[in-house]
Amino acid sequence: MKAAKLKIKRKTRGRPCKEGVNRNDSGRITQKIGEAPDKLAKDTRVRLFGVPAADAAQPEAGSVIGRMKLAGEISNDQYEAFIRYAMTAERYRTAMQVPDSLKTRRGGVMNVPDDSVDVAARAAWKSLTDAISAEQRFHRGNLMAPLNFIVSRDEDHPHMVGDLRIVGNVLCRFYGIANMRKSA
Repeated sequence: MKAAKLKIKRKTRGRPCKEGVNRNDSGRITQKIGEAPDKLAKDTRVRLFGVPAADAAQPEAGSVIGRMKLAGEISNDQYEAFIRYAMTAERYRTAMQVPDSLKTRRGGVMNVPDDSVDVAARAAWKSLTDAISAEQRFHRGNLMAPLNFIVSRDEDHPHMVGDLRIVGNVLCRFYGIANMRKSA
């Protein structure tokens, strides 16, 4: 009799278990069977970023500049220019052999002689920064800051949106995106 009372008392200790949920062998709650794996990402984007449910399924909703594009804060041409900027910056970092602690765990720098790809990446980065610096002379804000924080780091800084639009127009002219649209 005493053992039965102790068993009942032990079951009632702690946080009560949820009823009617799927569990794996260890007793942890699992996702619903048959639920699409990207549904969690869509629900999270709707909940955290306030993206409409229809837009949450699009891959652009996963980044700050993508959400700005979906909200109409930047144009499609500016979005494409920012994507190209990110690729140019990544090529430049690779050419400079900058270690990225978030992507790789290897330390140190390998002293490998430059090849034509590295030289071209450095030249492209130099001409890109020169174009931004030329436009910087006419504007009061810092045009490299929104590229660094919003595009490269994927952080949301609403006070930089104006400068981001300006540098987006500079990048469109630099990459010739507006001209490609007109000729097509």
